[in-house]
Amino acid sequence: MDKYEAFEKLKEFSQDLSDVSYDEIVDLLKNGIKFIPVPLAKVQKNAHIDRVRPNKGSVLYEHIDNLGYIKEQEVIDKHLLSFGRANCPHQVMFYGALESTLIDKQRLTAIAETSDLFRENKDCPDGKYYTVSRWKTNDEFLVVEVVFSEYALENNPDIRASFEKQKRFLLDKGLEEKEIRFHLDFLKFISEEFSKKVTNADDYKISAAYTNIILLHPETSGITYPSVQTQYFGVNIVLTPEAVDKYLMPLVCSTQIVYKNGEKTVIANGGHFCDNIDITNKIEWKEQDESLLTNKDEILKHLYS
Repeated sequence: MDKYEAFEKLKEFSQDLSDVSYDEIVDLLKNGIKFIPVPLAKVQKNAHIDRVRPNKGSVLYEHIDNLGYIKEQEVIDKHLLSFGRANCPHQVMFYGALESTLIDKQRLTAIAETSDLFRENKDCPDGKYYTVSRWKTNDEFLVVEVVFSEYALENNPDIRASFEKQKRFLLDKGLEEKEIRFHLDFLKFISEEFSKKVTNADDYKISAAYTNIILLHPETSGITYPSVQTQYFGVNIVLTPEAVDKYLMPLVCSTQIVYKNGEKTVIANGGHFCDNIDITNKIEWKEQDESLLTNKDEILKHLYS
Protein backbone atom coordinates (compact mmCIF):
# COMPACT_ATOMS: atom_id res chain seq x y z
CA MET A 1 0.00 0.00 0.00
CA ASP A 2 1.49 3.33 -1.04
CA LYS A 3 0.81 6.60 0.78
CA TYR A 4 -1.97 7.61 -1.60
CA GLU A 5 -3.84 4.37 -0.97
CA ALA A 6 -3.18 4.70 2.77
CA PHE A 7 -4.60 8.22 2.76
CA GLU A 8 -7.76 7.02 1.00
CA LYS A 9 -8.09 4.25 3.59
CA LEU A 10 -7.68 6.79 6.39
CA LYS A 11 -10.43 8.93 4.90
CA GLU A 12 -12.62 5.82 4.70
CA PHE A 13 -11.92 5.04 8.35
CA SER A 14 -12.89 8.59 9.34
CA GLN A 15 -16.49 8.03 8.26
CA ASP A 16 -17.06 5.68 11.21
CA LEU A 17 -14.32 5.21 13.78
CA SER A 18 -16.35 3.13 16.24
CA ASP A 19 -15.08 -0.18 14.81
CA VAL A 20 -11.56 1.03 13.96
CA SER A 21 -8.89 0.56 16.60
CA TYR A 22 -6.45 3.29 17.58
CA ASP A 23 -3.55 0.95 16.73
CA GLU A 24 -4.90 0.46 13.19
CA ILE A 25 -4.87 4.23 12.68
CA VAL A 26 -1.34 4.60 14.07
CA ASP A 27 -0.12 1.78 11.83
CA LEU A 28 -1.74 3.38 8.78
CA LEU A 29 -0.11 6.73 9.53
CA LYS A 30 3.34 5.38 10.39
CA ASN A 31 3.65 2.52 7.91
CA GLY A 32 1.22 3.54 5.18
CA ILE A 33 1.58 7.29 4.78
CA LYS A 34 5.00 7.13 6.49
CA PHE A 35 6.29 10.64 5.93
CA ILE A 36 3.70 12.74 7.75
CA PRO A 37 3.71 16.49 7.06
CA VAL A 38 4.75 18.42 10.18
CA PRO A 39 3.95 22.14 9.69
CA LEU A 40 5.98 23.79 12.42
CA ALA A 41 5.24 27.21 13.88
CA LYS A 42 6.85 29.23 16.64
CA VAL A 43 5.16 30.35 19.86
CA GLN A 44 6.94 33.51 20.89
CA LYS A 45 8.47 34.30 24.27
CA ASN A 46 6.08 36.22 26.55
CA ALA A 47 3.00 34.90 24.75
CA HIS A 48 -0.10 34.45 26.91
CA ILE A 49 -2.09 31.23 27.10
CA ASP A 50 -5.44 31.09 28.92
CA ARG A 51 -6.73 27.87 30.45
CA VAL A 52 -10.15 27.29 32.02
CA ARG A 53 -11.50 24.83 34.56
CA PRO A 54 -15.12 24.55 35.75
CA ASN A 55 -15.68 25.09 39.45
CA LYS A 56 -17.73 22.90 41.75
CA GLY A 57 -20.40 25.45 42.46
CA SER A 58 -18.69 28.61 43.66
CA VAL A 59 -15.93 26.80 45.60
CA LEU A 60 -12.53 28.34 44.85
CA TYR A 61 -9.51 26.31 43.77
CA GLU A 62 -6.77 26.22 46.39
CA HIS A 63 -3.57 25.81 44.38
CA ILE A 64 -2.32 26.56 40.89
CA ASP A 65 -1.70 22.82 40.45
CA ASN A 66 -5.50 22.47 40.37
CA LEU A 67 -5.60 24.77 37.33
CA GLY A 68 -2.76 23.30 35.28
CA TYR A 69 -2.48 19.83 33.77
CA ILE A 70 -3.83 16.93 35.84
CA LYS A 71 -1.26 15.46 38.21
CA GLU A 72 -3.32 13.28 40.55
CA GLN A 73 -2.80 9.65 39.52
CA GLU A 74 -6.17 8.60 40.91
CA VAL A 75 -7.92 11.15 38.67
CA ILE A 76 -5.88 10.01 35.67
CA ASP A 77 -6.73 6.36 36.34
CA LYS A 78 -10.42 6.78 37.16
CA HIS A 79 -11.57 9.76 35.10
CA LEU A 80 -9.40 10.11 31.98
CA LEU A 81 -11.10 7.15 30.37
CA SER A 82 -11.73 8.28 26.80
CA PHE A 83 -10.02 9.85 23.81
CA GLY A 84 -9.78 13.61 23.63
CA ARG A 85 -9.04 15.78 20.62
CA ALA A 86 -5.29 15.44 21.26
CA ASN A 87 -4.99 12.69 23.86
CA CYS A 88 -5.55 8.99 24.40
CA PRO A 89 -7.28 7.51 27.47
CA HIS A 90 -5.24 8.16 30.63
CA GLN A 91 -2.96 10.55 28.74
CA VAL A 92 -2.47 13.97 30.31
CA MET A 93 -2.29 17.09 28.16
CA PHE A 94 -2.53 20.83 28.84
CA TYR A 95 -5.32 22.44 26.80
CA GLY A 96 -5.46 26.23 26.50
CA ALA A 97 -6.22 29.10 24.11
CA LEU A 98 -4.10 31.66 22.28
CA GLU A 99 -4.97 35.18 21.21
CA SER A 100 -6.09 35.51 17.59
CA THR A 101 -6.90 38.43 15.33
CA LEU A 102 -10.62 37.76 15.62
CA ILE A 103 -10.65 36.95 19.37
CA ASP A 104 -8.10 39.03 21.24
CA LYS A 105 -9.39 37.89 24.65
CA GLN A 106 -8.37 34.25 24.58
CA ARG A 107 -10.26 33.48 27.77
CA LEU A 108 -13.42 33.60 25.65
CA THR A 109 -12.08 30.81 23.45
CA ALA A 110 -10.98 28.80 26.50
CA ILE A 111 -14.39 29.17 28.18
CA ALA A 112 -16.27 28.25 25.01
CA GLU A 113 -14.13 25.12 24.55
CA THR A 114 -14.34 24.04 28.19
CA SER A 115 -17.95 24.77 29.09
CA ASP A 116 -20.58 22.07 28.56
CA LEU A 117 -23.08 24.91 28.15
CA PHE A 118 -21.66 25.52 24.67
CA ARG A 119 -20.64 21.97 23.75
CA GLU A 120 -24.07 20.59 24.65
CA ASN A 121 -26.05 23.77 23.98
CA LYS A 122 -27.49 23.91 27.49
CA ASP A 123 -29.15 26.85 29.25
CA CYS A 124 -27.96 28.16 32.61
CA PRO A 125 -29.69 31.45 33.51
CA ASP A 126 -28.53 31.11 37.13
CA GLY A 127 -24.88 31.10 36.06
CA LYS A 128 -22.03 28.61 36.22
CA TYR A 129 -18.62 29.35 37.73
CA TYR A 130 -15.31 28.88 35.92
CA THR A 131 -11.73 29.74 36.80
CA VAL A 132 -9.47 31.27 34.15
CA SER A 133 -5.71 31.04 34.62
CA ARG A 134 -3.23 32.92 32.46
CA TRP A 135 0.19 31.46 31.69
CA LYS A 136 3.17 33.24 30.12
CA THR A 137 5.85 31.61 27.99
CA ASN A 138 9.38 32.11 29.32
CA ASP A 139 10.99 31.24 25.99
CA GLU A 140 10.01 30.56 22.39
CA PHE A 141 9.21 26.99 21.33
CA LEU A 142 7.84 25.08 18.36
CA VAL A 143 4.38 23.62 17.86
CA VAL A 144 2.64 21.95 14.94
CA GLU A 145 -0.07 23.99 13.22
CA VAL A 146 -3.19 21.97 12.46
CA VAL A 147 -5.32 24.88 11.32
CA PHE A 148 -6.19 24.24 7.69
CA SER A 149 -9.85 23.18 7.65
CA GLU A 150 -11.78 24.71 4.75
CA TYR A 151 -14.19 26.68 6.92
CA ALA A 152 -11.35 28.03 9.06
CA LEU A 153 -9.41 29.08 5.96
CA GLU A 154 -12.40 31.05 4.75
CA ASN A 155 -13.19 32.72 8.05
CA ASN A 156 -9.95 33.32 9.94
CA PRO A 157 -7.19 35.49 8.41
CA ASP A 158 -4.58 34.10 10.82
CA ILE A 159 -5.27 30.58 9.61
CA ARG A 160 -5.23 31.64 5.97
CA ALA A 161 -1.82 33.29 6.54
CA SER A 162 -0.49 30.11 8.19
CA PHE A 163 -1.74 27.98 5.31
CA GLU A 164 -0.06 30.24 2.75
CA LYS A 165 3.16 30.11 4.77
CA GLN A 166 3.14 26.30 4.76
CA LYS A 167 2.33 26.29 1.05
CA ARG A 168 5.32 28.53 0.32
CA PHE A 169 7.51 26.26 2.43
CA LEU A 170 6.51 23.25 0.33
CA LEU A 171 7.18 25.16 -2.89
CA ASP A 172 10.61 26.17 -1.61
CA LYS A 173 11.41 22.50 -0.96
CA GLY A 174 11.22 21.91 -4.70
CA LEU A 175 8.57 19.20 -4.46
CA GLU A 176 6.61 18.07 -7.48
CA GLU A 177 3.06 19.36 -7.86
CA LYS A 178 1.62 15.94 -6.99
CA GLU A 179 3.62 15.85 -3.75
CA ILE A 180 2.60 19.39 -2.80
CA ARG A 181 -1.05 18.58 -3.42
CA PHE A 182 -0.77 15.43 -1.28
CA HIS A 183 0.78 17.35 1.61
CA LEU A 184 -1.84 20.11 1.49
CA ASP A 185 -4.74 17.67 1.16
CA PHE A 186 -3.41 15.66 4.09
CA LEU A 187 -3.04 18.76 6.25
CA LYS A 188 -6.57 19.85 5.40
CA PHE A 189 -7.89 16.37 6.25
CA ILE A 190 -6.11 16.28 9.60
CA SER A 191 -7.32 19.79 10.35
CA GLU A 192 -10.90 18.70 9.64
CA GLU A 193 -10.41 15.87 12.14
CA PHE A 194 -9.26 18.38 14.76
CA SER A 195 -12.05 20.83 14.04
CA LYS A 196 -15.04 18.53 13.52
CA LYS A 197 -17.94 18.38 15.93
CA VAL A 198 -17.99 14.92 17.44
CA THR A 199 -20.79 12.64 18.63
CA ASN A 200 -18.62 10.34 20.75
CA ALA A 201 -15.02 10.02 21.91
CA ASP A 202 -14.15 7.50 19.18
CA ASP A 203 -14.31 10.39 16.71
CA TYR A 204 -11.07 11.70 18.27
CA LYS A 205 -8.97 8.64 17.37
CA ILE A 206 -7.37 10.09 14.24
CA SER A 207 -6.51 13.46 15.80
CA ALA A 208 -5.14 11.73 18.91
CA ALA A 209 -3.02 9.37 16.80
CA TYR A 210 -1.63 12.22 14.70
CA THR A 211 -0.82 14.16 17.88
CA ASN A 212 1.14 11.34 19.44
CA ILE A 213 3.08 10.64 16.26
CA ILE A 214 4.11 14.23 15.59
CA LEU A 215 5.08 14.69 19.26
CA LEU A 216 7.84 12.18 18.56
CA HIS A 217 9.48 15.01 16.61
CA PRO A 218 12.27 16.12 18.99
CA GLU A 219 11.59 19.84 18.54
CA THR A 220 7.81 19.72 18.93
CA SER A 221 6.14 20.73 22.20
CA GLY A 222 2.49 20.71 21.18
CA ILE A 223 -0.19 21.52 18.62
CA THR A 224 -2.37 24.49 17.71
CA TYR A 225 -5.78 23.99 16.09
CA PRO A 226 -8.92 26.04 15.43
CA SER A 227 -11.64 26.41 18.03
CA VAL A 228 -14.84 24.69 16.93
CA GLN A 229 -16.94 26.36 19.62
CA THR A 230 -16.00 29.87 18.41
CA GLN A 231 -16.73 29.05 14.75
CA TYR A 232 -12.96 28.78 14.15
CA PHE A 233 -12.35 32.42 15.13
CA GLY A 234 -10.27 31.35 18.14
CA VAL A 235 -7.16 29.17 18.32
CA ASN A 236 -6.49 26.36 20.79
CA ILE A 237 -3.15 25.04 21.94
CA VAL A 238 -2.28 21.67 23.45
CA LEU A 239 1.04 21.13 25.20
CA THR A 240 2.70 18.15 26.83
CA PRO A 241 3.22 18.30 30.61
CA GLU A 242 6.97 18.45 29.96
CA ALA A 243 6.53 21.53 27.77
CA VAL A 244 4.36 23.22 30.41
CA ASP A 245 6.98 22.63 33.09
CA LYS A 246 9.74 23.92 30.83
CA TYR A 247 8.13 26.91 29.11
CA LEU A 248 5.10 28.17 31.07
CA MET A 249 4.72 30.22 34.23
CA PRO A 250 1.31 31.04 35.75
CA LEU A 251 0.65 34.77 36.06
CA VAL A 252 -2.87 35.46 37.29
CA CYS A 253 -6.23 33.77 37.71
CA SER A 254 -9.82 34.89 38.19
CA THR A 255 -13.33 33.53 38.44
CA GLN A 256 -15.90 34.06 35.71
CA ILE A 257 -19.62 33.27 35.63
CA VAL A 258 -21.30 32.14 32.43
CA TYR A 259 -25.03 32.83 32.07
CA LYS A 260 -26.81 31.34 29.07
CA ASN A 261 -30.32 31.34 27.70
CA GLY A 262 -30.70 30.01 24.18
CA GLU A 263 -28.41 31.95 21.88
CA LYS A 264 -27.83 34.71 24.44
CA THR A 265 -24.80 34.54 26.71
CA VAL A 266 -23.27 36.77 29.36
CA ILE A 267 -19.79 36.14 30.76
CA ALA A 268 -19.48 38.11 33.98
CA ASN A 269 -16.81 38.74 36.58
CA GLY A 270 -16.97 35.99 39.20
CA GLY A 271 -15.87 38.21 42.06
CA HIS A 272 -12.44 36.73 42.88
CA PHE A 273 -8.93 37.08 41.47
CA CYS A 274 -5.27 36.49 42.26
CA ASP A 275 -2.75 38.82 40.64
CA ASN A 276 0.43 37.27 42.05
CA ILE A 277 0.58 33.48 41.89
CA ASP A 278 3.19 31.72 44.01
CA ILE A 279 3.56 28.16 42.73
CA THR A 280 4.88 27.03 46.13
CA ASN A 281 1.87 28.24 48.13
CA LYS A 282 -1.90 28.28 48.01
CA ILE A 283 -3.65 30.82 45.81
CA GLU A 284 -4.27 34.04 47.72
CA TRP A 285 -7.69 35.02 46.44
CA LYS A 286 -8.85 38.62 46.59
CA GLU A 287 -12.38 39.90 46.25
CA GLN A 288 -13.20 42.18 43.35
CA ASP A 289 -14.50 45.66 43.98
CA GLU A 290 -18.30 45.49 43.78
CA SER A 291 -18.32 48.32 41.26
CA LEU A 292 -16.67 45.93 38.78
CA LEU A 293 -19.36 43.27 39.13
CA THR A 294 -22.28 43.05 36.73
CA ASN A 295 -25.69 43.63 38.25
CA LYS A 296 -27.80 40.46 38.20
CA ASP A 297 -30.85 42.37 36.98
CA GLU A 298 -28.84 43.62 33.99
CA ILE A 299 -27.76 40.07 33.22
CA LEU A 300 -31.35 38.77 33.32
CA LYS A 301 -32.52 41.69 31.22
CA HIS A 302 -30.02 40.77 28.52
CA LEU A 303 -30.83 37.04 28.66
CA TYR A 304 -34.58 37.53 28.32
CA SER A 305 -34.84 40.64 26.17
